Amino acid sequence: MKGKVRLLAASIGALYAGSSFALDSFQIGDILVDPSVTIGSAYLYNANQDFGAKTSGLGLKTNRTSSRFEGFVLPGLKLTGPQTAYGSFFGGISAVGAVTRGGSDAAGLTRDNPSRVSLETAFVGWKSGDLFPSLGKDAITLSAGKQNFIIDTGFLLGDGHADQGKDGAAWIGPRTAFSNTLIATLNTGKLHADLFDLRANEDVDYLDYHEHLRMRGANVEWRDTLGTLGATYYHAIDADNPARDGLNVYDVRAKGTPIAALPQVSLAGEYAWQEGGDTHKHGRGWYAQANYAFTDVSWTPTLTYRRTEYSPNYDPMAYGYGGEYGTWYQGEIVGEYMLFNTNENIDMLRLAVTPVKELQVGLMGYRFELAKAPEGVTSRDFAKEADLYVNWAITPALTLSTVYGVALPGAGAKQMYGDNTNSNLWETLVTWTF
Repeated sequence: MKGKVRLLAASIGALYAGSSFALDSFQIGDILVDPSVTIGSAYLYNANQDFGAKTSGLGLKTNRTSSRFEGFVLPGLKLTGPQTAYGSFFGGISAVGAVTRGGSDAAGLTRDNPSRVSLETAFVGWKSGDLFPSLGKDAITLSAGKQNFIIDTGFLLGDGHADQGKDGAAWIGPRTAFSNTLIATLNTGKLHADLFDLRANEDVDYLDYHEHLRMRGANVEWRDTLGTLGATYYHAIDADNPARDGLNVYDVRAKGTPIAALPQVSLAGEYAWQEGGDTHKHGRGWYAQANYAFTDVSWTPTLTYRRTEYSPNYDPMAYGYGGEYGTWYQGEIVGEYMLFNTNENIDMLRLAVTPVKELQVGLMGYRFELAKAPEGVTSRDFAKEADLYVNWAITPALTLSTVYGVALPGAGAKQMYGDNTNSNLWETLVTWTF
């Protein structure tokens, strides 16, 4: 462990020394080319995984105590054509090379030192420019290919690839693009709308489960100074899983600062429900969240409370990572490796402070409860978890993120995993973009 920590420290120093380096844009005829490279590396140490059990909740073997290294390289090009009276064209292409070395994760989905290189994005598109002046510049965008797509914070849709197994770098998760996409977007300022046709790769190698899930639907949002109202519908088709094939998914949400006299208070909520399909499924998932920012106090402490509920039949499908800890992998131990946004109720309390602009420190506490206890389990009390994290923007191009977490099993988890040991972990991630 100490040797790998020294290696990580040396890597940070080397990246910091060269972090002023940047790739310059260049022209090929009338086309502007923007090259970029993102490099990431992570060290993860897990003690008493799965509360000391020998197998995960998925029934896969795991190491009780494990350490591993993950890394990835993501080079890419973005292309922008000239503005014309009929708009402009754009495109992009990128690839991912990822590797994992060391022990298994707590779910048992990463082992045998996997590595893989694959195409990440490859897309083309068109923006309307000034073709429709009453709507605004570039109000309409059409795109197709392999590309990223996210709705709001990703509670409903946000990740088109289930990084695990043979992909490498499962915790970092550098592969997020949807395949075979067709996306039409209208953005007039206050009104935002999307029509989309996406395919997600839901393969899980070590469970010998392979599925391509296609989703076709629409999203609409009204964005105002006080906040955003949104609604989404999509239909799942061509799914190998009969519980998903033909499923209709509906979603409504709101977020913002609706109390003009209290700009320190922000509220958010979302409700999704699933109906129909080959198995006549009924599922629901929702969250309600309140934030209060102490703007008159040093370090601007922000206190957040969130309640999330997922019914036993709720399928999280292709939810995404919303850009900060706890969204939507809730709990670095329980949310990452034990409960997967179904059949659970979650209370989260977070306190975050910003000592300087480039540094954020936060402490999150979770209480996990099973929505319905499985057969043979008499308690719905699953676990409690605390995660302490630090995010540091060393330079605009170089970031360091580290988190320490501990989870305490409840009566339900003790019955399911057959042990009484606390799980804890330490995770550190460095990313450099140039």
